[in-house]
Amino acid sequence: MWSDTAIKWWTNIVNFFLRVNHDATTSVMNNRPAGDADLHAVIWGACAVLVVIAWTTHWKRLVALALLATWTILVEITQPWFTDLRARQASDLIGNVVGIGIVVAVLQLAHMRKSVAK
Repeated sequence: MWSDTAIKWWTNIVNFFLRVNHDATTSVMNNRPAGDADLHAVIWGACAVLVVIAWTTHWKRLVALALLATWTILVEITQPWFTDLRARQASDLIGNVVGIGIVVAVLQLAHMRKSVAK
């Protein structure tokens, strides 16, 4: 996340696929809103799902998800200190929190449903 080399490497991969799939990707990329908050939501939501899978109790899952959300906030705030290619973006932070928040909401609903069924 904080390595300029990794960001450049990833950018080269993305640019390659955009070039190779130009016909398929051009219309999608041109119609996207500015920013990539949706991608942040998907990525951090996937990380949150992995956290839920890794922990066995509801309380540990919630604590781990809170720590994950805290981590995303710290990463977003401090990334300009570690790289010249990234900057603080409120939309990225919102995407991070929304992705994790959706998983928390689903987890809570499943927990409540399970509690009522007992």
